[in-house]
Amino acid sequence: GGNKMKIEKNSSLSLNQLKGALLTNEHGVEFRIHDFFVMLDDATKVLVSIKEYDDEGNLEDETCGVYLSAIKNWTIQLQGGN
Repeated sequence: GGNKMKIEKNSSLSLNQLKGALLTNEHGVEFRIHDFFVMLDDATKVLVSIKEYDDEGNLEDETCGVYLSAIKNWTIQLQGGN
């Protein structure tokens, strides 16, 4: 369980706090944040390493990377209560 928290757009959070958060894209597809990284040739762009859920609701093993700027319209829910 744990409380789900809707993040205000003007909130400030460390990237560590976002690890494990639930992302929902514009199509309702859910992902879990795995990690964050930058490419050293363009360190201004932060990439989010995410895992998608399969049809049974289990997390996939492989991650994919999306730019942090590309998911600004996605919904983020923090996992509350550690």
